[in-house]
Amino acid sequence: MTQILSQSEVDALLKGISEGAVETTPPDKAVEERADVRPYDLTSHKKIIRERLPSLEITNEKFARLLRTTVSSILRKVVGINTSSVDMIKYSDFLRTLPFPTSMHIFKMKPLRGEMIFIVESKLLFTFVDILFGGSGREEIRLEGRDFTAIENNIVQRIVKNALESLEEAWQSLLEVEVSYVRAEATPQFAQIVGPQDVVLVTHFELETDYTSGKMTLCIPYSTLEPIRDKLQGSYQTDKRDSDVEFSSRFREELLYAEIPLSVELGSTEIAGKEILRLKPGDVILLDQYASDDLNIYIEGQLKFKGVPGRRRGNHAVQVSKVILEDKR
Repeated sequence: MTQILSQSEVDALLKGISEGAVETTPPDKAVEERADVRPYDLTSHKKIIRERLPSLEITNEKFARLLRTTVSSILRKVVGINTSSVDMIKYSDFLRTLPFPTSMHIFKMKPLRGEMIFIVESKLLFTFVDILFGGSGREEIRLEGRDFTAIENNIVQRIVKNALESLEEAWQSLLEVEVSYVRAEATPQFAQIVGPQDVVLVTHFELETDYTSGKMTLCIPYSTLEPIRDKLQGSYQTDKRDSDVEFSSRFREELLYAEIPLSVELGSTEIAGKEILRLKPGDVILLDQYASDDLNIYIEGQLKFKGVPGRRRGNHAVQVSKVILEDKR
C-alpha cells in the first residue's frame, strides 16, 4: 500500500473504529469462529498417540518375573506379580488418580533423559511391614491422612531399590541402562517430573499375597522413551546377549579343564647313525646348551615359555621364567 492517508481520512478512520463502523476482528479470530477449523499448539502434548510398543511390553513381562522373585525373597513368602495394564495419559490426569499419601519413588535410568516414578500402593506397604515383622499380612490399616513413619519408609525403600535392580536387569536386552535411586515423595504434587500436559506411559503390576492384593506402578514420560521408539516398536531382542555370555562362560570353564600336551626340551645335538649304534649304558651325550641355560617349554609343539630346571617334592620340575609372546605379524 503506497497511498498515504490525509489527516481528514485518518480522523474519519478513527471515528469509524470508535463507533463500530469499521471491523477490527483480526483474521485469525475469524478463522477460529469457523466450525471446521481448530487452533493447534505445536508445543502442546495434548494429543496422545496410542501405539503398541511390543519390545517394551515383553520387557515389562520380564520385569514382572524378576520382581516376583525379588519380593518373594525379601518377604520369604511366595507372591504373584503380573502386568495388569499399560496406559498412555496426561501427567496431570495420572496425578489426580493418586491418593495422599502415596509411596512415590523417583529414579533415573541413564542414558535415558528425565526422571521416572515407581509407586507402591499404600495397602501393599502395610502388608510388607506386617509380614516382615512376623504378621500374616491380613491386617487392614487405614492411613487417615497421616504420613508414613520412618520404619515404613525404610522398609519400602529397601524393597523399591531391589525392584529397581530387577528393572535394570530386565532392560539389558533392550538397552544398556544404569538405574539410580533419587528420592521418595508422599505428596503427588511434589513429584513433578514433567509438565502437567505431557504424556506419560503408566504400567500397573498387580501383586497378590495370601490375604491381600495391590498395585505397583511404573510411570515413564513418553518424551523419555521417544529417542528409542524404534527399538520399542520393533521386534523384541531376545536374551541373545545373556545366552552368549553364558555360552562363553561355560566354554571357558570346559577349556580350562582340557588336557594339553606339554614338553620340555633339555637340549639337542646331532650325531651320526654309526655313533648311535655304538651307544651303550653309561655313555654321555653332549647337548648344545649348558645346564644353567633356560629350557624351552612347548605347548602342542609351539614354543610358549622358557624355564629353569629343578626339583620339587622329590620330582623333576621346571619353573617358568619367561613367557614367549607371539609374533604380532
